[in-house]
Amino acid sequence: MTTITLREARRMLEGVIPPVMCSVSADGVPHVNYLSQAEYVDDRHIALTFQFFNRSRQNVLATGRVALGVDDPYTGSSVVMQLRYLRTETSGPIFERLRAKLAGIAAQTGMEKVFKLQGADLYEVLELQRVDLDHPLPGLQPRCDVAAGARTLGQQIAECADMAALLETTMDGLQRHLRIRHAILWMLDERAGSLYTLASRGYATSGVGAEMALADSGLAGVAVREGVPIRIGHMSQAYAYGMATRERAREAGLGDAMRREIPLPGLAAPRSQLAVPLRARGRSVGALLVESDSDQFFSYDDEDALALLCGQLAAALATLQAQEMDTESAAVAAPAAAPSGPAHRVRHYARDDSVFIDDEYLIKGVAGAIFWKLVREFVHHGRSEFSTRELRLAAEELRLPEVQDNLGVRLLLLERRLAERGGPVLIDRAGRGRFRLRVQQALTLA
Repeated sequence: MTTITLREARRMLEGVIPPVMCSVSADGVPHVNYLSQAEYVDDRHIALTFQFFNRSRQNVLATGRVALGVDDPYTGSSVVMQLRYLRTETSGPIFERLRAKLAGIAAQTGMEKVFKLQGADLYEVLELQRVDLDHPLPGLQPRCDVAAGARTLGQQIAECADMAALLETTMDGLQRHLRIRHAILWMLDERAGSLYTLASRGYATSGVGAEMALADSGLAGVAVREGVPIRIGHMSQAYAYGMATRERAREAGLGDAMRREIPLPGLAAPRSQLAVPLRARGRSVGALLVESDSDQFFSYDDEDALALLCGQLAAALATLQAQEMDTESAAVAAPAAAPSGPAHRVRHYARDDSVFIDDEYLIKGVAGAIFWKLVREFVHHGRSEFSTRELRLAAEELRLPEVQDNLGVRLLLLERRLAERGGPVLIDRAGRGRFRLRVQQALTLA
């Protein structure tokens, strides 16, 4: 046997082969059973699923000591751990990480009604020993050098001069450097208790501006709420974020209303998902969700890499947004073409600031309020040049939250949504902190 570290052994905790736990009763009778999942916590601690009140549970509470065996599904090697029981957690980040993984395992094995997590048992790892094989199998070839890819992408993010470039660099870089084909960047709307799509890659529709309630947002919502990465390696209906939203709408008879919403991006049946929160100044401001149609596509290495990149992304968003809010450059002059052709009707609903153009849904919330203010200024006063500073001064009119208003992000969201929809109104940047409304056809307001 060879002594190794827990970090070296954590890839054996993916759940491909169930871990084996051996416990002993107070009078010395051993008991061996399989566990559904083990979770790496840090270099000295591990969490095990507590699902049933059985003999092993009694032994753990009586003696506080267990041995755990885990196997590498690729090389055939094994690791034996000596553990000391510390406590059981029934909520919080560790519990949610285990619950997500257990839901995927249960769905894969048809045990959704049987596998229910009662708690996450936290253990201190006292000793690890690897059982060496005479003829080990070759390990699985990684899809790419995750560390090197993250380093390259991090360097590119650091060079971005504005938020639009930051989004394009990040989403393109995930595909190019980390071989992640499907990704969605969700931002948090604390006041509405929802997430909205700011960018995506790899889907038939980008879904920019799509919203969903935090309670219906699957892994992304859990990651935002708990502030830690959440990963699942098997398909689970419990975390299929789009499905719950549509089902609730159908039950409430809102089928027509749903057709007016922006379609959610995402795979119809993802086999692997990883959601990593964007943390800035001790708060979750959003989440990056990556997914794949292959089982066990993402690893602990992906968690580490994306956690670093998401921290950098959150900080860059905050910095660039502050720069746009605090400084202005002179507007770049541009000839204003008079709107022509038949007029388009713009309708605004004050209840949720939703906006429709010719009965087609555009956007709602803060972005909708911004758009309504801009088109009113254009129609009534002929204005097309604006600054981010004047939007900040209109915080009450736009219903901006007092804390973490993300005004710059909302404006960027509106700009991207209008560009994706195509005419009759677009937003162009006219210098730092300034932008221009480009109206291509006449507008009437309702």
